[in-house]
Amino acid sequence: MNPKPLFVLALAVVSLLACRISPQVSTGEGAGVTMRLPVGVSRYIGDVEEPDKRERELLPDDTQIVKMRYRTVTTDPARKDDAHVTIVLAGAERRSIHRPEVCLTGQGWSILNAETVPVEIRPGHTLQVRDLYIEKPIFLKEGDTKTRRLRAHYVYWFVGTDVTTPSHLERILLSTWDSVFRNVNHRWAYPSVMAYVTEGFTPQEIGQRTRNSAETMEMITGLIKELVPTFQRDFAQPKSAMLDVAAKH
Repeated sequence: MNPKPLFVLALAVVSLLACRISPQVSTGEGAGVTMRLPVGVSRYIGDVEEPDKRERELLPDDTQIVKMRYRTVTTDPARKDDAHVTIVLAGAERRSIHRPEVCLTGQGWSILNAETVPVEIRPGHTLQVRDLYIEKPIFLKEGDTKTRRLRAHYVYWFVGTDVTTPSHLERILLSTWDSVFRNVNHRWAYPSVMAYVTEGFTPQEIGQRTRNSAETMEMITGLIKELVPTFQRDFAQPKSAMLDVAAKH
């Protein structure tokens, strides 16, 4: 006798029982992020960017997106840093949040390396993020016949109602576990930060200072450290600490 049908039947029965005995699921109205990015932080000023047409076409209508380009305030490209920050918040449909690797490869990027990186937001509070080191060929200017290799770091993580993870698989497992055993239906958000590795280009060609891979990641993690307390609730700075900072200034 083939045991596979029995296994499938048993799995279905267990799933049905779990649904019957579990309480009604909360809708998770309280997202783990606020959909606002500051207009300035540390040495950066932010310029609002609109979601592009392709993003709007692919994502459900109730998906919320905020995008900001952060740049250092200087007219000298040899001293300029530039990074793009995005927060995507899912609506009723869950397909708003997906593996970033899928979109990046669809945009022509190749993934050279992927690793999880800790970012200390403040002493005793560390955020785990996923760093994708990516590359794609580009024409630097119109009329070029030869491509150049552009590299970048794309750093992302997922934020639920009260949990954070850099893993897409863990996000799915948390969604299933928490809906059954914690009565929480996470409304997932997906923050990301992207910056080019400008090594191999002149500041005049790329419009930024020359940075190698390590220097670019240092810039990104520094920006994450500044930004996360402004929009992610579980890393928000306590009011008492904020008052102390204000008093010093």
